[in-house]
Amino acid sequence: MWPSTSGKHHILIDTSDYADSIDAVVLLLDENFETRLDAARRFWRALNGRPPGVHYGSLPQQTKLRHILNLRAHDARRAKAAYRQIAEELLSCEHIAARDWRDHHLRHKVRAILRRANRLVAGGYRDLLIYPQSRSRKSDS
Repeated sequence: MWPSTSGKHHILIDTSDYADSIDAVVLLLDENFETRLDAARRFWRALNGRPPGVHYGSLPQQTKLRHILNLRAHDARRAKAAYRQIAEELLSCEHIAARDWRDHHLRHKVRAILRRANRLVAGGYRDLLIYPQSRSRKSDS
């Protein structure tokens, strides 16, 4: 166990040669390599008294806000809110007249948001647990 300011870490060290220093880190070249590499980088920074830096795999702020909007729209729809009401509450500062709704640009935006929300709720949220590896797998297939 190695205590640091961010918590405790489990480290396996081969003490057969050197008991007091860490000269190398061995990382598996598997699908989680990038995550392991980031953990090693953060560990090295902690050993040298540096701040850990940005955590690999953290969602960008814009993506977080988009997911929040998606789920708020999904919750509103499950509560039987109309598309126009969702658009007014989440996307617009003003009332949208019924006669303008048929051709309003927010109508299409609300539908797209609800499609994304339905994908998230149907299991797409699991991709967030292994972000950004989920993106690299999509590009490989």
